[in-house]
Amino acid sequence: MSTASDNDGIIFKEKNFGGQQWAIKSGSRYGNHAGALRSLKVGKFCKINIWDKNGTMETYLAGDYPDITQKIPNVDIVQAVDIQFKFSVDIRLKHNISGKPAEGFKLTVIPYQLNPVEIVSGADYSGVQIPELNPPDAEIVCQVAVRETAWPGQTVANGSIYFKYTPSNNTLSYRKTGGWPTNCDIVQDDVSGFTITLNSI
Repeated sequence: MSTASDNDGIIFKEKNFGGQQWAIKSGSRYGNHAGALRSLKVGKFCKINIWDKNGTMETYLAGDYPDITQKIPNVDIVQAVDIQFKFSVDIRLKHNISGKPAEGFKLTVIPYQLNPVEIVSGADYSGVQIPELNPPDAEIVCQVAVRETAWPGQTVANGSIYFKYTPSNNTLSYRKTGGWPTNCDIVQDDVSGFTITLNSI
């Protein structure tokens, strides 16, 4: 029987760890088979946040969960977070630049006083993990920069954005200021997912 590594989780299509299974690493998310998950294993340095289609969220710490359907009958979004963090802002990058490959750009997100996260355009969401803030619903500013992946890696967008976690309903939001790069758009896709699009260089 599959065992979750310390930093990962394993999600299963059937109860009692049966059927198809997928590993999910801290800082990543899973939403391709909404509603199809029934059981879960979580490593000791990982926690799994699961939202249903109504926005209800449950957090699962280290352990084995043979049946999650009582609390989350219709799984929508599954997010893996390192236990030292409170939440994760799931971000992906797209672009509308003619003649450039889908993976032609790289986004760097640097939350205040935290390590940077790099996200290649055209890839799935990557988690920008944030610790608990004081107060818990405080905003955190993140520096954002987009550069070409091809040498010499020219920077084509640079600025900042604020993200906020609201504990009362376990949702994330963002706020743009004058520091947001004018050649980029951002949209919120769901409770934790955001798409940044580079429109021009």
